[in-house]
Amino acid sequence: MRWYKDKPDEGDFVVITLTDVDKNSAYAELDEYRDVDGLLHISEVSRSWIQDVRKELGEGEKTVAQVIEVDQDSINLSIKRVNENQKRDAMARWNKEKKAEAFIEDLADKLDIEKKEAYEEIGFKLQEEFGSSFHGFEVSVAEEERLKDLLEEEIVEAVQEVARENIDLKQEKFEGEIDLEYSQGNGTELIKKTFEGLEEGVEVKYISAPKYSIKAWGRTQELAKKRMDQAVDQIRDKADELDGEFRFSRA
Repeated sequence: MRWYKDKPDEGDFVVITLTDVDKNSAYAELDEYRDVDGLLHISEVSRSWIQDVRKELGEGEKTVAQVIEVDQDSINLSIKRVNENQKRDAMARWNKEKKAEAFIEDLADKLDIEKKEAYEEIGFKLQEEFGSSFHGFEVSVAEEERLKDLLEEEIVEAVQEVARENIDLKQEKFEGEIDLEYSQGNGTELIKKTFEGLEEGVEVKYISAPKYSIKAWGRTQELAKKRMDQAVDQIRDKADELDGEFRFSRA
């Protein structure tokens, strides 16, 4: 699946396919972009000194390069500046976006729109907002409100449906413990008010006065932590407003 941008930015890691290799350089197609080629100079092929690029690279080979310069008519690439982690991450992104192509086409059928429109109005928007369209599908349930700011509700529901059909949406979990006390006579009512309005994906349960457990779920550890932090801040602010004593600790 191609990227929403016409060209990459300097510093980007891109998946490439080598198309023409000679002694001093190599040309490559940027697989995530339409009709965009790049040049690898011999000095950017290997960290060690080499005499002939053809002894290092072959036509048709797919690999990952870093964009080191973007001019009006040319893009210069480097392989030697890419470490193994960066290469693995870029290839994983590429492979996931290939899977997302099928998701986008499925969406086009569900919404009865042209595939081109589905790519431009949904797939590319997910890429720009979430870093990849696949990740947009991954977090479509956990980040529903963010998705609704981006797409119409009918489309959000269709994205979530496709995600549930094709991706394991098992949730990550964060846990903690809250101490909450009120010295006022209506403490039970105040405690109930303090825990009101928590977003979906957060659960508070009574343990024994003044202790409560709190759990937050998210598609990723990052999302679960974010949801936990927001809930704790909300409870703390409400407790302060109602003159309560609040303490929080991670489980």
